[in-house]
Amino acid sequence: MNIQADTAGLIKSAWEAAVSAPGDFAVDFYDNLFKAAPTVIDLFAGDMTEQQGRLTHTLGETVALVDKPEHLLLLLRASGVRHHHYEVKHAYFGIMRNILVDTIAVRTGEPFTPRHREAWEALFDNMATIMQHGMASTAKK
Repeated sequence: MNIQADTAGLIKSAWEAAVSAPGDFAVDFYDNLFKAAPTVIDLFAGDMTEQQGRLTHTLGETVALVDKPEHLLLLLRASGVRHHHYEVKHAYFGIMRNILVDTIAVRTGEPFTPRHREAWEALFDNMATIMQHGMASTAKK
């Protein structure tokens, strides 16, 4: 996974704007996700505070590693293994992509351009592919 410097810059700037906006990024993301796909609620048990923190932390790590593909690959494969154990279905990745990018766009506001959207969609598609490989390798064991 090689990400061009200008694309990495778009990803980083949108992420920084999204997490710096008023409110909580992860709260907004999960609210949007559960409204769009109520069937995924069952994957999350109990208090969402810890899960929200993990989401923000993991996405922050991912963004920090967009210009270090070998490290990003390891992070995403490990995330795929965890998501296999959480019983995440491959079909969920599409809705997650849309909700994630839309949440970033709304929280970023006007500075979020079509180029930002393209960069985030491409990043998520690559993330999903790597995670799904990690999920599949764990399923075979």
